[in-house]
Amino acid sequence: MPAFKAVIDTSVMVSVAFAKQGLAKQLKDMIADEDFMLVASKKILKELYQVMHYPRIIKRFSPSEDDIIEFIGLIVEKALITEGHYRADGITDDPADDMFLACALEAKADYIVSGDPHLGDLNHFYGTQIVDVTTFIKKVKEK
Repeated sequence: MPAFKAVIDTSVMVSVAFAKQGLAKQLKDMIADEDFMLVASKKILKELYQVMHYPRIIKRFSPSEDDIIEFIGLIVEKALITEGHYRADGITDDPADDMFLACALEAKADYIVSGDPHLGDLNHFYGTQIVDVTTFIKKVKEK
């Protein structure tokens, strides 16, 4: 059983999806190897699918529909998918980020991994630490 449960925000997941090297590639490998329990919700998966179709993402990474479906499939296969019974209202400046807090709360996640300042400024939310990718990878490797 993995040591940690973690929710990863959409921007980090997009980086992970197309990573060939660096921290995002390390995180992608950790997901595939189940070094931690990835947690997501249907809302998060829906947003990830939509964001991966944004023109700037298509322009930068040139993913095919098959690439996108394959990555979403990996997430569905590896992640604990919450039912979406929880709501959270923790981020006034960007309420769309509340879905990550709600997912973490429902799954009793140890971490939310994010580079988003709206989430990062919280530092923690009901026992869930909010950390950047570098900090999270370090924590997983320490276990």
